[in-house]
Amino acid sequence: MKKSQIVLWFVLVALLGLCLAPAVSATPPGVNIKVLNPPPKNKPLYLAVGESYTFDIRVESEEPFDLAMGMMDAYYPGRGVFSAGGDRATQSTSALLHLIITGKNSTADLYAVCDWPEPGICWPEGVAPLAIVVGVRLGGGQVVAEQTPFSVVVP
Repeated sequence: MKKSQIVLWFVLVALLGLCLAPAVSATPPGVNIKVLNPPPKNKPLYLAVGESYTFDIRVESEEPFDLAMGMMDAYYPGRGVFSAGGDRATQSTSALLHLIITGKNSTADLYAVCDWPEPGICWPEGVAPLAIVVGVRLGGGQVVAEQTPFSVVVP
């Protein structure tokens, strides 16, 4: 193959990829995700064994979304706390999602963790690092996601 044919081949593959790829905007669309009742910043949420806490998350979008979903992410899944699953809403411009966690057993034996869920965050020993993760899928394949890190102590 000649050099010009190779270049033409790569250009055609790139154009085909652009045509088939979902729409991606350089700036996120008008989507607002807010945890209405987060734990105090830089302080753990204290839960007794069997005690529950419900997070309320408001999702608002300038254009209708196909799906808004909230879930918990855990560094130590199944240790310290139990998450009752996620919550979701479909075909709307606003939603109120609820995520429930319950103290399961003591977190005293959990090791310190650094750089989770993002670089620069460190959690001391004895806490369960968690994150609320919310994603919104809009028409055209656009997805906006946010995470809110926090920690829980179960004595």
